[in-house]
Amino acid sequence: MSRQYRNTAQWLELIEAFERSGQTQVEFCAALKLNPKYFNKRRSELLNTHSESAFVQVQAQSMSTPAVNLAASLTLNFQQTELTLPLSVDPRWLAGLIKALSV
Repeated sequence: MSRQYRNTAQWLELIEAFERSGQTQVEFCAALKLNPKYFNKRRSELLNTHSESAFVQVQAQSMSTPAVNLAASLTLNFQQTELTLPLSVDPRWLAGLIKALSV
């Protein structure tokens, strides 16, 4: 039997599938023909890595422009990048964006 090599994104998808499955790790791994000890090792490593992600500074600010007196916004700063969004942005969309960027 040949080994299947997975990248980080593929392992994260497997971990999410496991957490949604309602199965034990042994049951989940048996169904997918994975080594349960290795699955547990990768899961622990990846969950620890993602829980220690870099701090993102968030601040609300008011912007004054000729057309709009006060427009409330949300500014996200990470390293050299700044993203400014209106406070009316859908929180689910923002959560999806952050999740997609964290992989």
